[in-house]
Amino acid sequence: MRDFTMVQNEVLNLGLSGQAFKLYCILKSYCFNDKTICFPSQKTLAYRLNKSVRTVQRALKELVKFGLVKIKRRGSISNIYELNMNHHKAKDNSKRANIHEKLNSLIEKHYNKPSYKNSLNINKRNFKNTYNNCKNKKDSFNDYEQRKYDFNKLEAMLLGYPSAPENLSEALASEG
Repeated sequence: MRDFTMVQNEVLNLGLSGQAFKLYCILKSYCFNDKTICFPSQKTLAYRLNKSVRTVQRALKELVKFGLVKIKRRGSISNIYELNMNHHKAKDNSKRANIHEKLNSLIEKHYNKPSYKNSLNINKRNFKNTYNNCKNKKDSFNDYEQRKYDFNKLEAMLLGYPSAPENLSEALASEG
């Protein structure tokens, strides 16, 4: 089934403003197939909401306050919005946070190993050496002598004058 968005009954009973509720529905429409993350720009959300960007910012603030949305800033790119579909299940969130913490610690351990850091330094040295070798390389372009044409004869050929030469070799300028 397509072209509809399901909203939990609990969200209806939270006491959200109309704009915040509509914005939640719009964000939820971006999160299809059990996805919880979307990243539309605030300008796009304002267009879909038929309101200003500032109104969207206020509604987002309200959704964050109620715990329905988490916002990750990405600088000049659009924000990442994570919808808390099961905001009433705190146990799931704590498990998820615990898993994220474990994952982050494993990643940090891997990237802080001396072998990984040494491999990065070796790669940097290789790139520097490659650049220095290429900088002193000479071009192998062959500088051929250009042909010299008599442009009046070429023009006569192109325009189809009766006195025009029949082929290009006759249009070559004779030196002398």
